[in-house]
Amino acid sequence: MKNLAVCLIMCVLSSFCLAEKTDISGDLYADNNNLLILADYACFKYSDNIDLVFTEMYYSFFRSQLYFNPDTSGYNACVDVYLEIISEAGELIDSSSWRMASRTATIAESKIPNYLINDIITAKLKPGKYSFNIKIADVYSDVFGQKKIEFTVPSYSYTDLELSQLELIYNISDPDNGPFDKAGKKIIPNTRAIYSHDDNIVYFYAEAYNLDSAWNTYTIDIRIYDGNGNLYKDIPSTTQPIASKSTVVLNGFNIASFRVGMYKLSVGIHSGGNSVIREKYFEITPGKLEWEIAKEKQELADFPEADKITSDDEAKNFKNQILYIASRDELKQYDKLPLAGKNGFAKAFWKRRDPTPETVINEFKIEHYKRFRYANEAYSSFKEAEDSNKNGWRSDRGRVYIVYGAPSDKENNPSSLEAKPWTQWNYDNVEGGVYFIFIDETGYGNYRLVHSTAQGEPKDYYWENRLMPSSLSK
Repeated sequence: MKNLAVCLIMCVLSSFCLAEKTDISGDLYADNNNLLILADYACFKYSDNIDLVFTEMYYSFFRSQLYFNPDTSGYNACVDVYLEIISEAGELIDSSSWRMASRTATIAESKIPNYLINDIITAKLKPGKYSFNIKIADVYSDVFGQKKIEFTVPSYSYTDLELSQLELIYNISDPDNGPFDKAGKKIIPNTRAIYSHDDNIVYFYAEAYNLDSAWNTYTIDIRIYDGNGNLYKDIPSTTQPIASKSTVVLNGFNIASFRVGMYKLSVGIHSGGNSVIREKYFEITPGKLEWEIAKEKQELADFPEADKITSDDEAKNFKNQILYIASRDELKQYDKLPLAGKNGFAKAFWKRRDPTPETVINEFKIEHYKRFRYANEAYSSFKEAEDSNKNGWRSDRGRVYIVYGAPSDKENNPSSLEAKPWTQWNYDNVEGGVYFIFIDETGYGNYRLVHSTAQGEPKDYYWENRLMPSSLSK
C-alpha cells in the first residue's frame, strides 16, 4: 500500500473462512450485483506543514444479505473485499483486497433486518477529484455488490478560517481504541444519510481550523432547509470560547417534529468578520412504530374482517382466513357464536397469537395476511384469477404457503415425456428440515400435495410412481 491506511471493523480472515474465491478486482460478478453497498466520505485538514488532506471513506452493507454457514459454535459468513482510489485522470492511486468474516450465534440473529456492518478506509490525498470504488463478494454464495462514489478533496487554507466537510453520524458511544475513535468518542458514520423519527436526534461531526484567538470566541449557526430549499428550522446560534487554533464541532438537533422528506443541513462557523458554511443532505423517514402501523393497515386493507366482523359474509370470510391456523375446538366455538360473538372471538384469536402484546401491532397477524394474500395471487386457477374472489388459499400449495411461509428453496420440474410436472418445496428451518412434493397430475396447473416429511402431512413414500405418464388414466 502507498498512502492508503485500511481500518477494519469486521474480523480478518479466520480459520473457518477457507473457501476460495476468484479475484474480484475485475467484472466477473457483474451479473450478480445484488449486494447493496452504502458509502460516503468526509475530508479533514491533515497538517499545517503538509499539502495533504486526511480523507475518511465509509462504507457499510446489511449483514442479512450474506449467507451464513453453520459451524461448531454458531454461524459464519465470509466476504472478499476489493477497493481502489482513482484520480480524475484515471490514475490508480492505490488499491487493496482482503477477506473478512462475520459471526452470529444463531441463524435468526444473522437475519436481523437493518443490521449494518460498517467499515472505514482512510487516506492522505492531495486536493483534487477522485473516485472510490469498492467491490464485495460473498464467499459462500453468488451475492456480489459494487459501489462507486466520486468526491472532491478540498484545499484547506493555512491561515483563513476553515470548516471541514460534515460527517453525519449513525451512533456515538465511548471509545474502544478502534478505527472509529476520534475526539474522545467512537463515532459511527451514517452512510445512508437516512434517519427516522425513532432516532430523535441527528448528530454531525466537523472540525474548524485557523480560529483567531484575538477574537476570543466563535459562533456556530445551524439551519435546516426542506426539499424545496425553504428554511425549515433555524437553531439558535451558540457561542464558544476559542481555546486553540482548531476545534471539534460535535453537535445535533431534534427531528421528532420533522416531516418525512429530504432536507439540507447547513452549518456555519463565524469568528470576527470571517465566516465559513458547509452543507450536507439527509432524509427523514417514518419511525419504526409509524412504519409498522402503516404496514399493518396496508397488509389488512383487503381484509376488513381482520379487524371487525360486521356481516355474515365477513364472518364466513374470516373463518376461511383462519381455517389452517385455528384449532378444531376454536372453529367449533366460532360456528356456535352469533355475529357479535364472532367479532369478539376474532379479537381474542389474534391477541392470543400476538408475539409482542406490549406493542400496538400484531406481527403474527400481519404475516398471516401477507401469506394469505400471496397464496391467492400465486395459486388461484386462471378462472379464479380473473374473478374478484380468488381461491388460491384453497389449493394445496396455498395451504402449505399459509401454514409454513415461503420455502427456503424450490425445485421445479416441468413436464416431460418421462414424467408429469412436479415441484419440491424445501423448508430448512421446519422440524430440522422438511420437504413437500406437489404433482400436477392433470396437466392443468392444479398441483396436489402427494408427499411430505413434515409431521401431520400426507405421506406417500412411492410418490415417484405417480409421475409416470401412464398413470394419467388412473
